[in-house]
Amino acid sequence: MNITFISTGSRIDYFPPVQGGIEILEYDLIKELKKRGNKIQLFCSKSSVENSVEIGSPKISFDKIHNFLSMYNCYSKKKLVQGEILHCHYPLTAFPFLDSKPLVYSEHNWYNLPEAKYHKTIFTPMFDFFQNKVYEKADRIIALSSEIQKIIQEKIPKQKDKVVFIPNFTDSAVFIPEKKQSNKIIFAGRLDKEKGLNLLIEVLGELKNNFDFELIILGNGPLKNELELQAKKTGIKFEFLGFVHHNKLHDYFSSSSIFVLPSYFEVMPVVVLEAMSSGCAVIASDAFGINDQIGSGEGLIFRKGNKKELREKLIQLLSSSSLTASLGKKARQKVLNEFDVKVIAEKTEKLYKKVLEEKK
Repeated sequence: MNITFISTGSRIDYFPPVQGGIEILEYDLIKELKKRGNKIQLFCSKSSVENSVEIGSPKISFDKIHNFLSMYNCYSKKKLVQGEILHCHYPLTAFPFLDSKPLVYSEHNWYNLPEAKYHKTIFTPMFDFFQNKVYEKADRIIALSSEIQKIIQEKIPKQKDKVVFIPNFTDSAVFIPEKKQSNKIIFAGRLDKEKGLNLLIEVLGELKNNFDFELIILGNGPLKNELELQAKKTGIKFEFLGFVHHNKLHDYFSSSSIFVLPSYFEVMPVVVLEAMSSGCAVIASDAFGINDQIGSGEGLIFRKGNKKELREKLIQLLSSSSLTASLGKKARQKVLNEFDVKVIAEKTEKLYKKVLEEKK
């Protein structure tokens, strides 16, 4: 097949990606689809990938202006599309292509999702408009979690059958288990309120006299100084490592025994899959996507913001190395069976073929 990927057009929409979760997922999927014999064209802000079309502007750093400029550039460069089917990953850059070739849209975004209060801005109603138009016109919509699939289906009840659940993924050949350090706890994510890291630090502070553990924190964000001060006050053993390039994440996951994600809001967190693939025992809140990942007993789930339940889950793992190891093995196997990039590339390719057959 000949497939054109339409990326986000954001200011970090560079390939190969330095950062940006959507871009990393696209890049890995593109590589796997190429291995399967498909020809790929990529529309993005900047790229060294063969057969790419640049739609962004490196001179513009303000996100929203950059996104709208990319939408305009997509209109002006529509004639350059080579693919027989389009796979779009952002509503603004999908919008210019709605009346052209068969189109699959992956919903990575949170603008009109419940509990997205952490991200709402004055631009949200405008994004809602474009997103709803994409829902209406796309041939298929890929939802990254079963919860989000239901939410989108409720928005387009007469077209609900075109909303399919294909989850996020990771590369199990990169994120592999290695020699685990007992009770080494790791967190990775943006350091802001929605990630709930303050709750994890608070609970660990209460457990420090009963268990020997170390907390490793990967990521940066507006609450870094506040969280670091909180960790110091609790007296726990911790290390803030700041932003870590995605290519280096596996070095930290592979040796950690426990991964914790206490988020109040997620869509379908790839970081959980990376931890699972690395053989970590996972404790996570019941944010969107988590039940699809570890809801069958491959990890421990607690209710968002529930300090007592998080404490109980941590005690379970900190007091039982055998349970920690068992959950890590189950998590790794689930990734191999359901969330590896090879598995998802095959599902996505089958979806493309089905859409093209329907258009004949």
